[in-house]
Amino acid sequence: MKIITYTLITFLSFSLIGQTGIKGSTVSTSGEILPFSTVYIKGTTNGTTSNSEGKFFLKTSGGTHTIVAQHVGYKVFEKQITINEGQTIRFDFKMEEQALQLREVVVTAGDDDPADRVIREAIKMRKFYEKEVSAFKTDAYLKGLFQLDKRPEKIFGQKVTIDTGILYLSESVSKFSFELPDKVSERMISSKISGNEQGFSYNKASDFNINAYEKFIDLNQEREYVSPIAPNAFLFYDFEWLGFFEENGKFINKIKVKPKRSTDPVFEGIVYIVEDEWRFHTIDLFVTKARGLEFIDSLKINQVFAPTEYDIWMPISQKFSFRFGAFGFKGSGYYIGVYSNYEVEPNYEAYRQANLYEQKFGAKEEKDLFQEKDFSPEVLVVEEGSNERDSTYWKNIRPVPLTELEVEDYQVKDSIRLVKESVPYKDSVDNETNKLTLGNIFLGGYTHSNSVKEMYWSLPAVISIFQFNTVEGFVPEIQPTIWKQIDGRTKYFIRPAIRYGFSNEKFNAKLEGGYRKLDNKFTRFYAGGGRYISQFDESESITPFINSYVTLVGGENFMKIFQKSFGYVRFQQEVKNGILLNAKLEYAQRDTLTNTSNFTWASDEKTNFTSNQPSNMELDQTGFNRHQAMILEATFRFRFKQTYATRPDVKFVYSSKYPEIFFTYKKGIKALGSDVNFDFVQVRVTDDMKLGLVGTSSYAVGVGAFLNDDALTFVDFQHFAGNQTSLSQVGKSMKFELLPFYQFSTTKPYLEAHYEHHFNEFIFNKIPLVKKLNLQAVASANYLTNETIGQYVELGAGIEHIFKFMRVDYYWAFRNSDFFGSGFRVGVGF
Repeated sequence: MKIITYTLITFLSFSLIGQTGIKGSTVSTSGEILPFSTVYIKGTTNGTTSNSEGKFFLKTSGGTHTIVAQHVGYKVFEKQITINEGQTIRFDFKMEEQALQLREVVVTAGDDDPADRVIREAIKMRKFYEKEVSAFKTDAYLKGLFQLDKRPEKIFGQKVTIDTGILYLSESVSKFSFELPDKVSERMISSKISGNEQGFSYNKASDFNINAYEKFIDLNQEREYVSPIAPNAFLFYDFEWLGFFEENGKFINKIKVKPKRSTDPVFEGIVYIVEDEWRFHTIDLFVTKARGLEFIDSLKINQVFAPTEYDIWMPISQKFSFRFGAFGFKGSGYYIGVYSNYEVEPNYEAYRQANLYEQKFGAKEEKDLFQEKDFSPEVLVVEEGSNERDSTYWKNIRPVPLTELEVEDYQVKDSIRLVKESVPYKDSVDNETNKLTLGNIFLGGYTHSNSVKEMYWSLPAVISIFQFNTVEGFVPEIQPTIWKQIDGRTKYFIRPAIRYGFSNEKFNAKLEGGYRKLDNKFTRFYAGGGRYISQFDESESITPFINSYVTLVGGENFMKIFQKSFGYVRFQQEVKNGILLNAKLEYAQRDTLTNTSNFTWASDEKTNFTSNQPSNMELDQTGFNRHQAMILEATFRFRFKQTYATRPDVKFVYSSKYPEIFFTYKKGIKALGSDVNFDFVQVRVTDDMKLGLVGTSSYAVGVGAFLNDDALTFVDFQHFAGNQTSLSQVGKSMKFELLPFYQFSTTKPYLEAHYEHHFNEFIFNKIPLVKKLNLQAVASANYLTNETIGQYVELGAGIEHIFKFMRVDYYWAFRNSDFFGSGFRVGVGF
């Protein structure tokens, strides 16, 4: 049965009877397979790419066509073929190696190689070609494949259950549109994922819309990469002219791109540039891990250009191939894109500025490809039913034939899909994954699964259960979670929690629960209640883990807590695209607590325990009597021009190029026995910025004030995220590193600002030996001002990516121009 099914699928994939087109292979004259060659109809952008086995199929109409095959390093092969409608012709392209011609060249003064002249001319034309096309439409076929070649038996004590082989194989067909400067619109009309006929592909044409003429090329890494024809390219590259060849009456220069330094964010490889026109013909470049790649070891980019209408050259095929390796895993993958049926709107103004308008267009009517309504924040729509296309459809539409391995992957995964959905199979998998191990007991936590009923429960790892503070002493805290999913779209959960203080001999418990609905509005609802412990700063400026360490080892107790008996409800929903509401209503009884333990491992000389009532500049007594507090808090997050993708089952939100704004209103309601009455407003602005070669920056600015403070306790003050320990919470925004906890908490209007710049490898990659460590420099500044503190400034300099996950900073603090303090901070983060 298996061999019959396999043969049938192979037949469906490669037998093209009934289609009009040409099938065959791309090989060298010696018979060597030439994978991922470009094959297209001359004078059109109707083309395809051969697969990794060199096999291709090119769909055509009936008639006589000139078919072009090209492969980097080989002569372009043209063949005129006459084909009848409904006929499939086989033709194998046997391609000769490109014999480069050398000619007498004049080396311009200051140039080390003839290639320098070509690159200088290309640099002059770069800006024109970058903006040559104002807008375009195209049909895009994408195929992505991830393959795991090697895996460890265990990682962090956990058994690795994933097997080697193809992890992800997906194809998609989209209608893609683009307009300067950055408008995109994509409609995915076909989607296929191996082993998941109900799923939708994650392929996205805009992710591969790379413009090779931009001076910095964004590969979604920490750093942008310098183009070989950037204005400052000669600071980063050496070039070697390898010769030229003639193609359709044009001379094509072959130039080797060589980085000057081993760790700059640059490419290496080959570029082909058309003489006199100074445009790209083909690029074949790669980047290695030493040049700042994250999570992958190498990335290779191949783009092939061909003329479209108006003789404007556009990419007709491109391939991104990569290798990755980490924690014992090794693998590879690629994405192939084939683009056809281009409609192009020239950038007429760019042609005018280059004095090329009359030559190019004469009296032709100018084309206006799009209207304003053609673009919206919805940049990707996956059509309903796009994942229901049958094998006949894919046989007719797929421009790149499947390899034997890909055919087998579809066949095997489709054949076992029903098995994997069966109750016995799910139970057998659960029995294996539900086994207890020392790793999940002590480090990772334990999760028990019942996949058939879609019910799960989990227990925290032993290492996270135990805490210590001077109010409760040693505190074991257990927070199991029980959740159930319904069709993978709605998730209900219950999370009980219990803790016992061995020193103050008190139990505290709470129960929380809620549901998360997988809809287009990100609806969440939560509720909870009980009697539990809370920090005065409920955003937890200091984590229980850090406080436990500092108290036991350092003899200092910075975490200040109180007890509250409470009930709350919380709701989240996107009100409108880009506007997200989070609202919470809580009623609580608050009780003060005092220290009951002075245990520490630190010496008496180092021990410096303080009262559980925080010290504050505005309030002498921060303790309070038992009282009731009903508080309503609502936060709106505004993300302007937020782009998103809509699939039949869910909405995915992408980023915005504009800053995010958060508006918070908090109201203490004096009703139903509540003793508090205040109104607090806060506005925060945050943003991340890419600054080319010098790295990335982020900033956050916040202003706030109490409009009414008639009745409130110290718990309700505005608290700032300070730090008096040597441990830093890396990644937490709006934080200070030397500001004392609670000392400057306030009811006065305030302004705070935070800035952090990650140089990535901009600095250390220029220092011999040090550059091999892949260290990255970081600089930061924090600012706070109000009536109580005056002017407070922190300046910091640090190193991150130490052993890949550590960061060390040194900070200096100044208050009203006077030195306030300094110190090291150590954090963990990726």
